[in-house]
Amino acid sequence: MDSLWEDGAKYLQEIAAVATIWKESQDNPEPLKPTADFCNLMADCAWFVHDNDAAGILSLVVDTDYNAYYKLPENAKQPILEADLLLLLCIRDLRAEGDFKSAETQGKRSLAIREELKIPQDLQMTNCYNYIAIALDSMGIHEEATEWLEKLRDILGAHDDELHVRLLTQNSLNYSRNLFSVEDFTGSEKILDGALMAIEFKSCIGQTYADLYLRGGKPDDAKKHVQLARTILEESGGYASISWISGIVSYRTASVAIKQNNVEIAIEEANKAIVIAENFNMPPGMRARFVHLLMKAYLMEPDKYEEQAKEARQEAQRLRELLPPGRTDLNHESDKAFDMLVDISVR
Repeated sequence: MDSLWEDGAKYLQEIAAVATIWKESQDNPEPLKPTADFCNLMADCAWFVHDNDAAGILSLVVDTDYNAYYKLPENAKQPILEADLLLLLCIRDLRAEGDFKSAETQGKRSLAIREELKIPQDLQMTNCYNYIAIALDSMGIHEEATEWLEKLRDILGAHDDELHVRLLTQNSLNYSRNLFSVEDFTGSEKILDGALMAIEFKSCIGQTYADLYLRGGKPDDAKKHVQLARTILEESGGYASISWISGIVSYRTASVAIKQNNVEIAIEEANKAIVIAENFNMPPGMRARFVHLLMKAYLMEPDKYEEQAKEARQEAQRLRELLPPGRTDLNHESDKAFDMLVDISVR
């Protein structure tokens, strides 16, 4: 939620410190021993971090939780905690690793545990549905993703309390991306229009509209919504105004500028996105995508920016080389190849 980012960000250093102390202790002759309480704490911290990882610590926290949990005695392990951990691994694979197939697998493993427990947990189940759908959409398996999104929507739409409405709004953002990915721009816009009531997600809604209109060939409309998203972030102040999501806003602003043939703004905003990505330790796939956009901005005036475009291309390739083997084909340098480096929620 935009309004809570500032308060929440104060705890990121403490979370990172706790995770680092435990992790580093494992190399000592007498390492710290894990407990179920510690694993539950790390899981809670990971859920807290994943909404706005302004410090780039999601992988650290999730990996610490994973390593601690599997060192627990068998009689201390808890199925609910394991299901939670598997879903956090799914989110880590989506956001930090860009390994969408692994994300799908972890999400479905989490769901299977919850289904075996046979206890009322509709909201937890919908969380699994949501991230499984994101993983499938990210791999271009849109038809199966739609099935999960609709299953989730049926549960959330049956309640009108604040929490269910908020989660339904998040679902609407993901469903909208699913629809515009198969070029159903009208359906995507209709879903977004229904989400506008959720004030706390205005910046995310604005960005999704911008992405929709860019893909639908309406750069003027995209510009209005990306400006709205930036205004909301700036008014929020602090970490909300300069965070990983503000890097996405700069990326979309540069994309709009390219469509409108505004070279200087495209270069300026793409550079902003790159600086923010470096400052907030964004994954190399996302940073490569930003640098690729900067290259495109330079190539709008190749006579003037030939050398800069060449350097940007080399940097984008260098960042792609940091990804695990098989994650990307360096011979393919299309926009789609760079889109596939990040999950669909931040494309």
